[in-house]
Amino acid sequence: MKPTLLFLTQITAVLAHMQLTYPPPFAAENNPHRTDPADEHLQYPYNCCGRQDIFPCRGYLKLLGTPQGASVASWPAGSQQNFNMSGIGNHYGGSCQVSFSVDQGKTFLVAKSYEGNCPHRNQGNDAAGQNFDFTVPADINTGDVIFAWTWFNREQEFYMNCAAVTITPGNGAAAAPAAGTSAPAVGTSPSPVKQAPTVPNSTYSSDGCACTCTQPPTGRHLQQHKRASGLNIHHRRADPVPFSKRPGILVADTGNGCLTPRTTAEVKYPNPGSDVVEGDGEYPLSLPFPPDKCGYA
Repeated sequence: MKPTLLFLTQITAVLAHMQLTYPPPFAAENNPHRTDPADEHLQYPYNCCGRQDIFPCRGYLKLLGTPQGASVASWPAGSQQNFNMSGIGNHYGGSCQVSFSVDQGKTFLVAKSYEGNCPHRNQGNDAAGQNFDFTVPADINTGDVIFAWTWFNREQEFYMNCAAVTITPGNGAAAAPAAGTSAPAVGTSPSPVKQAPTVPNSTYSSDGCACTCTQPPTGRHLQQHKRASGLNIHHRRADPVPFSKRPGILVADTGNGCLTPRTTAEVKYPNPGSDVVEGDGEYPLSLPFPPDKCGYA
């Protein structure tokens, strides 16, 4: 293989690393209830580095009902909220969904889908540049529920982090923070997540897993797709749908037979729900495949 071709192949195989920062997920360094060692693999894709991650929530639903699984945020039903993410490589975008489970993780129903430019491709890797808004379903069950963030990054990799949150009755008033936390500003985390330096080429190692994350030059991506002219962001919000009637999240790239597009497109969700943000047009949107394995045959 020619040196140039080998170099390009290595770049294409680069892994990205991002994780949910606010609300603080189970086992995260910034989770105020964590007493066990933080899980450094939360910002790695499912089944990376020789691990076999349990779906959903990387197996951390076992913390529910324990002090380490306590709520980290309190949100009124029907309110506008934010989440954010951080890490050492945003992979120049992707597609994300946020969802809630009211049955202890048996099902995750979509609150909002972000088709493309999630994470924000040009806003760095810190939480301050990676804020996204969503609406808590107005008719969701009150009490403790599970909030989930999922991400597909154009390398056929699946990420999922989960956090315990408390839903209070919707009255338009600001909710008090959950016990054991200080009140964070909207879209911020109670305490920072330790991050590796963000440089054009950096190597992050954890328990024998070493991956190189790059801040990709625009030229590389322009060779792989036709850039849309200007920003072309669309927010589709249909009539409110009862929470119980919302679709489940897309699960792909986990060995379940469903695959997302690789490199040249960002995910278009087959069942995105009623609240959808379409990205900036930097990449085309493509459905996962095959349909019968991805829930839309």
